[in-house]
Amino acid sequence: MIKKATTVLLILFICCSPKSDLPNISKKIENLKTFSKIYGYIKYFHPSDEAFGLDWDKFSIYAASKVLKCETNEAFVKTIDSLFSPIAPSIRFSNSNGDTLIIKNLNNSDVLGEQFWFHQGVGYGMTMQNSPYYSQRIIATSENDSISFRPKYGETTNVSINENQYLSIPLVVNVNEAGTIPKSSKKELEYLITNLNNYKIDESSISFRLGNIINAYNVFQHFFPYFDVLELDWENELESALIRSFKDSSMKDHLITLRKFTSPLKDGHISINAKDVQEGVYSPPFSWEWVGDKLIVSDVWKDNLSLKEGDEIIKINGIDSKEYFEEINSMISAGTVGWLHHKSQQLSLLGEQGSKITIETINQTIEVNRNQEPYSNSKSFNPYTKIDEGIHYINLSLLDMDTFNYLLPQLEKSTGLIFDLRGYPNSNGEIINHLLKVGDTTKAWMYIPKIVYPDHEQPKDYLTANWNGFFEPQLPYLGDKKVAVITDGKAISYAESLMAFVKGYNLGTIVGQPTAGTNGNFNTFNLPGEIEISWTGMKVVKHDGSQLHGIGVLPDVYVQKTVKGIIQGKDEFLEKAIEIVR
Repeated sequence: MIKKATTVLLILFICCSPKSDLPNISKKIENLKTFSKIYGYIKYFHPSDEAFGLDWDKFSIYAASKVLKCETNEAFVKTIDSLFSPIAPSIRFSNSNGDTLIIKNLNNSDVLGEQFWFHQGVGYGMTMQNSPYYSQRIIATSENDSISFRPKYGETTNVSINENQYLSIPLVVNVNEAGTIPKSSKKELEYLITNLNNYKIDESSISFRLGNIINAYNVFQHFFPYFDVLELDWENELESALIRSFKDSSMKDHLITLRKFTSPLKDGHISINAKDVQEGVYSPPFSWEWVGDKLIVSDVWKDNLSLKEGDEIIKINGIDSKEYFEEINSMISAGTVGWLHHKSQQLSLLGEQGSKITIETINQTIEVNRNQEPYSNSKSFNPYTKIDEGIHYINLSLLDMDTFNYLLPQLEKSTGLIFDLRGYPNSNGEIINHLLKVGDTTKAWMYIPKIVYPDHEQPKDYLTANWNGFFEPQLPYLGDKKVAVITDGKAISYAESLMAFVKGYNLGTIVGQPTAGTNGNFNTFNLPGEIEISWTGMKVVKHDGSQLHGIGVLPDVYVQKTVKGIIQGKDEFLEKAIEIVR
């Protein structure tokens, strides 16, 4: 009931918008959702030669423009037929929903085998090079049919077109020397391809935005590896994104909708950018962060600025600070609060060079220019410090491996070691070798799904992997010291792999806050408009098999910054680590 009420309100909002005068928007949304399902099933799981050779990116936009013109059920069915029959000639419309809709295996003597799609993660339509992800159409023969969980000839996926009609899409087709069979009508295929080639994409059009949303929806719908641990109605998110697209009027609006669309996936690897959209990267001469439920100035690097560390920000540009951040947070895909705060605290300050930001504290309202170049005033940290006799501090985000090896004689004589991984390691993961007493024996903790059915349907299998042989004990052994490892939500991906070893092998006391909750090789695809989207393509768990996504590696000793600590310039995480190793 809540879902329906939300949809009605959004539809009413858009129907009342002066930017949208399209009638019967709710029916158009339903048609677009149905088209989206068919689009994904045929693109990724119907292995005909005609579908394989299609420009699917352009087709999504071209087809969306056709679907938008449908005013009746009959017109919609006719449009679906004209769009997909030329590229998937064995699809069938029916008044019932069942696997009997597809014709049985042909008895042609020239049939060589049965062809189906196999995806390891997904490579089809992706842009990553030298990645573990790929897609291929496989031909199974009587002599070579090694994928036991593959679909068999006659299996289909079925889509409800309306109350009385279904579309049946085969997952397997026959193949002969000339390619997949049956062949589509040459005349119909040429007509579709000619129209598609002549179609000019208008990046300001509603069809452009809808096509991109539909394209992106299907990548995640069929290949995102974490839906089993997310309480998420992805189809409802599709609906919301389609509705928002009717109101959007610029490429920047479109990017915002794509970011809001993917935010609920809780994937810290998700990044969405357009080549021609310049987004401000200049900041004012201060930084802030959330301490509990208060937004606090954490650093000021301009002497004549009437702000100081510890000031609480009440409003930003006249908007309550919490409300201001809610909008920014809605565009960030983050597995944990730590990564969300890290990203939002950065993005909330950025803008065009010379633009102004108005901030209100308890005592004053001031206007500040954004004139600081990116990273020009980032805090500097020491890569290595001898804190006192026997205790050494090593910043893994800064210290290189050569320097670590140089320091080893000193570290061997130490009584306590503090490793700081509040960020990303500087190609120094081999430091783990000096903390291990025995070789790595972890079982698989990386899983790339092998997918042959849509919608994450079973059965499926995984390509499993670990780092056995990568980390082995190395002298001098430093694991006999008191070891503390500092971390927080800025530790993502490879940093979390290292933290998982620390946790799994109990290599030290973890101090700080949960890591980002996002690990695994990322994958990348492009959308028309030179939009690039990165996302996590494999499932990674902790060494004990428990969930990492959206949780992160948890600290043994939790530390929360305080306003008092910020005012006094303390590193409360480091202070707690020193206390532990002393």
